Amino acid sequence: MATRAKIHIARREEGVSFSEIPEKVMVSIYNHYDGYPEGLGVTLASYLEDKKITNGLGKDRWSCFNGLGCMAASIIAELKDEAGNVYIEDPVRPHGWIDYEYYVWGDDNKDIWISIFDGGDCIFVGKPAALLHKYTD
Repeated sequence: MATRAKIHIARREEGVSFSEIPEKVMVSIYNHYDGYPEGLGVTLASYLEDKKITNGLGKDRWSCFNGLGCMAASIIAELKDEAGNVYIEDPVRPHGWIDYEYYVWGDDNKDIWISIFDGGDCIFVGKPAALLHKYTD
């Protein structure tokens, strides 16, 4: 049985709480299997834990993203290993029956945060390391 999830990439904005669903997102990704926090959440947090968002690239291109678009593309590349399971969401025809929604928040030179919603209720807000601490043994 599939545990369906969406990953939304959102820009950190003044006055927008990480525990509320934002009105605007940059891109949404549909993930068909293993969308629960101990699965997809841990995968996302493990990938994002030691990364930062910059505006421009220096010598270290393995621990940073050159803006939110770079981060979104990198997340898709990390999750996508074969046909199926991971899709860029079509805003006109979104998938139904979503179990979890993840919001990955970021902006240039600011920390990455993750929010998890289960049926509209916020069940987690924190940095990737905090997610790993909460959802791994």
